[in-house]
Amino acid sequence: MSFVWRKRWFVLLFPLFLAITFWHIKVETDLNAFFTATDDEDSRLLAGLLKSGELSRRYLLVVEKSDHPPVTEATNGAETPMSVAAFTASLLSQLAKLDDVEQVWPADQPPRDWVEAVASYAPYHARLFSLNPEQDAPALFDPTQLPAKAAGLKQALLSPQGSFVKTIAKQDPLLLSLNGFKALQGQFQQQAKRNQGEALILQSRPAALDSAAQTRLQAAIQANFAALNAAAGEGFKLSLAGVPVFSVAAQSEISQDVTLVSVVSSLAVALVFLFLFHSLSALHWVMMVQGASFVIGTLATALVFPQVHSLTLALGASLIGISSDYPIHVMVHCAKHRNTPLSAAKLLWPSLLMGGLTTVIGYGALGFTGFPGFEQIAVFALASVVGSLSLTRWVLPALLVNSSLHAAHLPGIGAWVDFCGRHRKILLGLFAASVVMAVLCLPQIRWMSDMQQLAVNMDSLKQQDAAVRAHFSSIEPGRFVLIQADDWETALQRSEAAERRLQSLKQAGVISEYHGLFPWLVSKQLQTENSQVYQRGLTPEFQQAWQTGLAEAGLSVEKLGTLAPASPDALQAESVMDSPVRHILSGQIVSGQSGVMLSLWLGEHDPAKLTAGLAGLEGTRYFSQKDQLDQLAGKYRDRSLMMLGIGIIVMAWFIWLQQRDLRKVCLTLLPSLAGVLFIFATWALMGEEVSFLHVIGLLLSVSLCLDYGIFFIDNRGQDADVTYHAIASSTLTTIASFGAMGLGKTPTLPILALSVSLGVSLGFLLCPLLIQKPKN
Repeated sequence: MSFVWRKRWFVLLFPLFLAITFWHIKVETDLNAFFTATDDEDSRLLAGLLKSGELSRRYLLVVEKSDHPPVTEATNGAETPMSVAAFTASLLSQLAKLDDVEQVWPADQPPRDWVEAVASYAPYHARLFSLNPEQDAPALFDPTQLPAKAAGLKQALLSPQGSFVKTIAKQDPLLLSLNGFKALQGQFQQQAKRNQGEALILQSRPAALDSAAQTRLQAAIQANFAALNAAAGEGFKLSLAGVPVFSVAAQSEISQDVTLVSVVSSLAVALVFLFLFHSLSALHWVMMVQGASFVIGTLATALVFPQVHSLTLALGASLIGISSDYPIHVMVHCAKHRNTPLSAAKLLWPSLLMGGLTTVIGYGALGFTGFPGFEQIAVFALASVVGSLSLTRWVLPALLVNSSLHAAHLPGIGAWVDFCGRHRKILLGLFAASVVMAVLCLPQIRWMSDMQQLAVNMDSLKQQDAAVRAHFSSIEPGRFVLIQADDWETALQRSEAAERRLQSLKQAGVISEYHGLFPWLVSKQLQTENSQVYQRGLTPEFQQAWQTGLAEAGLSVEKLGTLAPASPDALQAESVMDSPVRHILSGQIVSGQSGVMLSLWLGEHDPAKLTAGLAGLEGTRYFSQKDQLDQLAGKYRDRSLMMLGIGIIVMAWFIWLQQRDLRKVCLTLLPSLAGVLFIFATWALMGEEVSFLHVIGLLLSVSLCLDYGIFFIDNRGQDADVTYHAIASSTLTTIASFGAMGLGKTPTLPILALSVSLGVSLGFLLCPLLIQKPKN
């Protein structure tokens, strides 16, 4: 195909591929989807809880009076101060109408579906009245207490909740079915700590990390509040907290980072390119080649994965600098030797191909480090580098036919090469001594153990979150007791045993509170025990005492005096989960690969004492999302170190296949490996906490630095100065590209920027020292 047609096809196909990519791509901003591994049950559990767990979908809202003058409302023609409670009631009514709101309720009251669900348990009152039936039986079936119970029943029937109590009393005159729910009612009564404000709990329909839907919902919440507040004279203020608040903030930061990194990286590479070649036409075509490589990588990733993560695009933007390395080598040789672009591309093709291969190996190794997101990076890099190499070899020469190239002089480059040649023995001695010292420093490396340090800095949001949560009870969505079993009955028996332990630990002050599953779900074994205790207590004397108590209270003996025996049918867990109760328990029924998994939510507690208190309970363990994330950090670190070693071995093998010379293989590897060693040693001396991301960054730097060794040893143009000039040019574009990542607020980006930039810089400087200047 002629140059003219290659150019035409490229100009036609590039916008077509761009349009297809834009149409097909679905961008994911969920950090959990990028970082959380899914190769074991705990990791899958963690990912599911972070993404759509019941508590993670909740907003905590607090309405308080602002510092404005008191607002008023009209009452019988007079203006009276509007209470926070009245304003909050209006807000609750408005929020309940939003499409993305599953339900919203005052924090000190159970939601309406809870009240309705409790009434459905009345027929099973004899089977679920106590978690410890033998222990509670003496008080519950004491005949001397029946007159007081009858009086209490009368008071309940005359209360605002009389209709609710009447529904239950028809089937359960002793209100035994409410006994198990007393603890839940007490939790709601203490749920909202009134600090001159009203607290609401809002359950969203979308998953917590569905940032687009949560952004829409938060805007609707704020809009409804603003409208009501304006009508009330701007006398109130609203504060929000919850996982979705952090999700939206993180998504915003990441989106800004992606835009910033992409724009700055492109501009930096363009400026470096103009400085190097002084050609706007060449810049135009090279930037189109880079853009095409980015589009190819994005499209390939979108075809392989259902969604492309925004961090994949941000890290992929760093390939802009790498993709320009291949055209730069061709263009430097064109400018210095006055070769045609086609002859230069053919001359350098073996080195370009090997350099691209080592880069692909480095990025490909990321796919085996355990990161779901880095699997995307591996696919992106493979497609992008292959695209860049192919375009450099077969399209770029056609694009540069009429471009005038002038390579800028880079001061100090030739001088450094000559300096290394003249003082090689002294410098190599210093290098050897430095290697020994660096190796001795390695044991002092501090490994990062807290994965939260890699999260976006949100100190202001954390302060707001703490202030809001001060109005609520202290149930923690990230730490709970996890129950596992093969079937429902075993799981419920284990859950009940765990709840009994938690009751004891609560009395001992180890835990402030907990949310269990009893009496929503009750094992058949416990139902049988309750039934037997009930039947023993239901003596003729007891029945007579109850009827006497009813008569004294003025209640109908005919309607309420008959205490029926226990129902022969047990309450089935499967039936409960097919009823509206499943919505109440959805956050505590955990999706697992097999069997049944239940969670008991915890309030403030001492993890060590709690774990010790649960010791010996089969299928029961303490689960902390933070601890799980920290374990993942350690797992990622070990895998990253392993992939660093494997990646180096694979790269060395491919270089040996090309060179068939072990000495050249070692020389090619030495600059990049020495750079990695010195960087690790420097971090150790500085006391820097090193994460798996630092290791991954160095793995990438090795794959990039190997290009320098390959080009320096091959010296295809038979001019070491020109070759090193081309290496220096590509180093500048790589640093410009990765350096832009350092501007990101997401810690992942600055860490990778630092690691890669340091590794590339050291590898470049060590190249002429460790690899003797080839004879021209």
